Amino acid sequence: MLLRLASRPLCFALLLVGLVGCSKNPPVNTTMMETEFAEQLLAPPNYLAGLVKQTPDVKFQPMAGGIRKASSQVRLPTGESMTVWVYQPDPLPPGKLPCVFIAPAGTMLIHGMMLTDGDVQEHLPWAKAGFAVVAYELSGHADAEKSSDDQLKLAADNFRDAKSGLLNAQVAMAFAKEKLSFVDPNQFYTAGHSSAGTMALYVAEMEPQVKGSIAFMPAVDVRATLGLDGMTYLQNKSILTEAGPYVSAISPATHIERLSRPTFIFLSANDRSDINGPADTFVSKLRELGKDVTVVRAPGGGHFEPMLDPGIPMAIEWLKMITQSH
Repeated sequence: MLLRLASRPLCFALLLVGLVGCSKNPPVNTTMMETEFAEQLLAPPNYLAGLVKQTPDVKFQPMAGGIRKASSQVRLPTGESMTVWVYQPDPLPPGKLPCVFIAPAGTMLIHGMMLTDGDVQEHLPWAKAGFAVVAYELSGHADAEKSSDDQLKLAADNFRDAKSGLLNAQVAMAFAKEKLSFVDPNQFYTAGHSSAGTMALYVAEMEPQVKGSIAFMPAVDVRATLGLDGMTYLQNKSILTEAGPYVSAISPATHIERLSRPTFIFLSANDRSDINGPADTFVSKLRELGKDVTVVRAPGGGHFEPMLDPGIPMAIEWLKMITQSH
């Protein structure tokens, strides 16, 4: 198994933290970019719309705290399906709602992840604040601590087939447009913690529909997080072919110039150095490029708790300002 290479703290980090390339890495070659991403990016705009229209209408159930939730299975172009959870304020306010898209954390971003009950605490505050929320799975689920090498390879292949999570996000957005009449299709935002924060940045770079992104404690250097031993292991065990170019290709830092919408990044002062160091470089580069970036750094609390409080409440207030100006 991959995580035999790492100490326990690093194992925990790999489970929780999204992986992003470093701007010092060599540029991704054009052939790989074409192979991995161009097909979906250039797909006819009505392709996914036609696919998600086959999904049955959602049926909401009331939750405590003035929220309703629905769960749906949505078919992917790969032939698989993914679960989406939809949240709406109850009662619905007048007009159409901005929508926040959230992927599950807990992946090394060479594989995907299912939604679990533990994710709900990251979803509810947005709905309570008046936003629609669509939480979506990432293809290629694996448990990085327990999965065998063969299982990790299969998961990595499935994740790659789904354009490294980009396809999951695009299908979730098409689903929101076609099946959720209360959602404003011109106000799509991405958010997430750790690896989901990395996905939020990556999707915002690659998908023009996204009007802003929120990333809590994202790792922005996949090589630093995996380390040389981890990268070598992935390659030698054939879990991930062309590991170096691939982890660069899925990295927000590689595509930083595409991050054209407002961005909120939340960090913790005593988080691990392989998160904060590269994140500081990432933020500095965004500012050099003249990007609209807001950065908040909690004085302590580690990798998780500050995201819940004060991270999400601060991000909600930031997003309210963004949506009002929009």
